[in-house]
Amino acid sequence: MTMISMNVVWEDTVAFLRREAGLVIPLALATSLVGNVVNSLVNPAVLGSPPNALFSLLTFVALLWTVIGQLAIIALVLRPGSSVGEALSLAARRLPTLLGTAFLIGTAATLFALPALIGFFQSGVNPNIPATYTKLPGWVSLYFLVFACVAIWVSLRLSTLYSLIVDKQPGVIASLKTAFAMTRGVIARLILAAIVYFITTIVLTTVVRFVLGSAFELLGRAIDSPFVTVALTALAVGTVTAALSTFAAVFLAMLYRRLNNGI
Repeated sequence: MTMISMNVVWEDTVAFLRREAGLVIPLALATSLVGNVVNSLVNPAVLGSPPNALFSLLTFVALLWTVIGQLAIIALVLRPGSSVGEALSLAARRLPTLLGTAFLIGTAATLFALPALIGFFQSGVNPNIPATYTKLPGWVSLYFLVFACVAIWVSLRLSTLYSLIVDKQPGVIASLKTAFAMTRGVIARLILAAIVYFITTIVLTTVVRFVLGSAFELLGRAIDSPFVTVALTALAVGTVTAALSTFAAVFLAMLYRRLNNGI
């Protein structure tokens, strides 16, 4: 496997975004931003309504639309010269394979976590009452810690999965095997990149939520409209989240391209 420099991948990402901003930005706004805002606004806690099937359906559709947008952005990276329409069409065709892999991963994760889940519910812990967590057996806490570490490791090993599916559309099992194999030898650098990404995400979204959120709250009170506060805050946070997720999608597509050329 060819050694991959994350600095080079970063430079590739920045160069692409500068060159193709006219395509990427509108696509990200129309997919990731819209999906994030819709997902925030249909939250029953925000609307003050009990959960129902409509909220769940809208959340699911918003999530699918966001994923299609991510796949389309990757398609623009891996298929130079494609239009936004062509990228969206390709993303929609690749979505079933991605959903198949997601179902398989989710099933495996559930089975792996099942012993701890059984122990959790048998211990008498009430998730809504923090004081009851003292009843949680030590082995359950340790199991959840191991599960979290394994889940993070597997997710990083599969970080090229979206790009692989967009580029080659292998079967569900083949895509998982190939994506896992591609990241062999780069996991340490992926961990560092992930740490930087998540710290950046937490800092930026927190700043936007508290700084702009406070300003939007004052505006909402001035016009006596709490929904304006919620909507503007969701728009601001959604914009930051869309920008970060777009950068991550391009970065991982560039990483995939270099790893693929090195295999």
